[in-house]
Amino acid sequence: MAVDAVAISAPSFASFDILDRTEKRSVHNVLLDAMFAKSRFLEVLGSGISIPGPRHEWISLAAPVQTVTADGSGSNTVDGGATNKVLSLSTADTAALRVGSLLMNASRATPIGTYKRNEILMVTEMTSTTTVTCARDYGNFAGGAGNGSTVHGASDVYRIIGQNTQEGSVASLDPNTYSADTILENFSAINTMKMQLTGSQKARAMAVVDSEVERQWQRELLKLKNQRVSQFLYGTNSANTTAASTSIGSDTILRTSKGILDFMVDNIVAANALVDYATTTLTYKSINDLFINLFNNGADPSQDFKIVVPAVSKDVIASWDADLVRTTLDNQRVGREITVFKSTMGFVAEVIADPMVSKTDVFIIDPSKIIPCTFRPYDKQEWGKGTSAPNGDDMWYQRTIGEETLMMLDPGTSHAAMTYLTWI
Repeated sequence: MAVDAVAISAPSFASFDILDRTEKRSVHNVLLDAMFAKSRFLEVLGSGISIPGPRHEWISLAAPVQTVTADGSGSNTVDGGATNKVLSLSTADTAALRVGSLLMNASRATPIGTYKRNEILMVTEMTSTTTVTCARDYGNFAGGAGNGSTVHGASDVYRIIGQNTQEGSVASLDPNTYSADTILENFSAINTMKMQLTGSQKARAMAVVDSEVERQWQRELLKLKNQRVSQFLYGTNSANTTAASTSIGSDTILRTSKGILDFMVDNIVAANALVDYATTTLTYKSINDLFINLFNNGADPSQDFKIVVPAVSKDVIASWDADLVRTTLDNQRVGREITVFKSTMGFVAEVIADPMVSKTDVFIIDPSKIIPCTFRPYDKQEWGKGTSAPNGDDMWYQRTIGEETLMMLDPGTSHAAMTYLTWI
């Protein structure tokens, strides 16, 4: 009995895979494992989760309110003198305070007293929905005369350093800490890879055919790997969610999936932005500054952050000064590769180069909060010459298809990027 050179005849639901020597249609895990071997970025994201439909939604919790911002209006008088007491804020920021809230200026130093300590203000009255009255120099740093600093700015940011309550307090006087849930969503995108042989190619010696199919598989796998990396980093979908929704079930509207950068830009926290679009030169300080912002946004230095860069940027990192780069002398090697970045805040991040990252960009990601979501696992189908589904063509075909999207948690507070580096 002759054995088919490419595919052993099998029931319509299965075929023999010459690469992993099994009869099956689903190749999802085989493909992902092969991609992980070729892309460290995909490997750290992992295989993710399964989702029940082409539209995926999740709740994004906002960062806890730690600061309030003066609105810069004429109603704000704290910046006008040492004894002025009115702080004017947005309605949302005012609602985050209560009588007894302690505030310290986070925009500038406000030195008072012999030891030049920063002034502390205490909220003494919720005057309106947009103003509070404060006691100046609550810490009594300047002799108890109620004289505060004269250097406050009209639009300064104030850190909430205390929200204490008095004995016997009632819950109804507490600030309303509820905030409406932010629902994020993404749509699945359909990816494919295809191989084919002519009848003449297929009729050649089995070893030759096996080699040809494997070369095609490696080539198409690399193409699919690059497509997935690019989709996860740079994918975007219509800002018009109605248009995006109508792509579900349509064979005329292309459905695309949103990526990491799009989520970050759409969810920027203006008070402590984590997308640096001003810096044009990659330096230790430029990356470290983003880690400082992450730290101030509540990121935990013990988290397993990754820095994803193009090859040219990894080359730049390897060339940084010796006081910032630790290397081990090896008499039998020349050159060095820097694989780990350590920030002054204690963050330790693996440096990963990927050819799909633009030369303008550097990403700092927390992989535990970036989850690939599979709607349809990758599976394969064969048809044409020598299969159980001939169609008259003098051609053998194999097509692999899958559908997936990306879920990104806390996109505005837990990840960072540089997007305007000069090409080198």
